Order: sequence, then structure tokens, then C-alpha cells
Amino acid sequence: MIKQAVDIGPGAFFVRIILAMIPCFALWWFIGDWWLQPAADIAEAILSGLLPDSVNSLKLADGTLQIVSNWGEVQGRLVPARAAGYALAFESNVRVLSYSVPFYFALQAALWNWKPQKNIAISFVILYSVITLSIVFLCAKSVMVGLGAAFMEANRYWYASRDFIALGFQLATLMLPVLVPVFCWIVTNQSELQSLFLSLSSKPKENANAEQEVSE
Repeated sequence: MIKQAVDIGPGAFFVRIILAMIPCFALWWFIGDWWLQPAADIAEAILSGLLPDSVNSLKLADGTLQIVSNWGEVQGRLVPARAAGYALAFESNVRVLSYSVPFYFALQAALWNWKPQKNIAISFVILYSVITLSIVFLCAKSVMVGLGAAFMEANRYWYASRDFIALGFQLATLMLPVLVPVFCWIVTNQSELQSLFLSLSSKPKENANAEQEVSE
């Protein structure tokens, strides 16, 4: 399997990764967000437990998370939802988190190495767990920004600080969706990638020796 990737060279292998992304991301877009409902349910339980005065529930539909708060608004002033007669809700795009899954499978498809099925399954569980935790930070950031001072007054905990939530949000949206799939891919295919890079590093030496022999 890996011999094919080695033979085509690093540039062509990179193109192979790009081409593998097309069907993987197309399938990811086509199947929608139903598979993320368990993650949203777990995130809802976590947020309701950690931020009971701010988060009431989460609703997932068409790739959008709707975070329903425990606050409403009357004449421009935030009041408890019961007093306002309705609850403020904030929306976030969950697709900025879940693209890590098709990205991982695109990398795996580029190698076309499906033998380590157990490791692939474990990688999916890790990715799903990271997405669940990322949903927590994504929703916490949306509620924090939406409620403003009311959020800070109602949640005087270290995990509800602006800096902690902002850091978690940045990691969840900018770094983890890219780094975690790459890490899982490397761990899943250690021997294959080692053979690949060793072969690629030896090619320049072989070419140099061939050129030297021709010149002689």
C-alpha cells in the first residue's frame, strides 16, 4: 500500500491528499449533523452543570447550534427568562469543529491503509471527544459574549473567566480541528509514514549517486 505512495513522490502524494479531501468533505457535508447530536447532548449536560445560571439548553439543526440561555431582555435590560417571558438564544456554526473528521479520513485515504481498523476506530473516538469538548467552549463563548456583564456576575468561577473561555475557544476553532487529526493519523500509521519519509529522504542520495556515475 505505502509503496504506491512512495513511488509517486512527495509532490504527487500531497496532490493525492488534496484529491482525497474532495469525496471525504463532500460526504461530510451530505450526511449533515445528525451524528453530532450525542456530542451536543453531552455538551448540554456539561454546560447546564457548570453554568446553570446562564445556559438552559442546546438545539442542533442544519449545522447550527442554538444555545438557549436563562435570560431575557426587557427594555434593553437583561432579566431572568421567567420575568421576560422568553429566553435569549445564540447561534454558533458547529461545522467549524466537525471538519476534523473528514480531514482525518482524507489523510487516511491518501495512504490507503485501512488495516489498523482498531486504531482508526480509536482515532474517531478521540476526534469525537475533542469535538464534544470544543462544543462546550464554543457555546460558552457565545453565551459569554451575548450576555456580557450578566454572565460574569452570575458565574464567578475560574472556568467561567473571560481568558479561560477565550483560550479554549481559540484552541477549539483554530488549532484542534487541524492538529488532532494529523496527530491521530501519524499515530495510526507510524510504520507506514516512517517508511515513506525514509524512502523519500534516500531518493536525493540515489539521484546524486546516479548523476555522479553518469559524469564519471
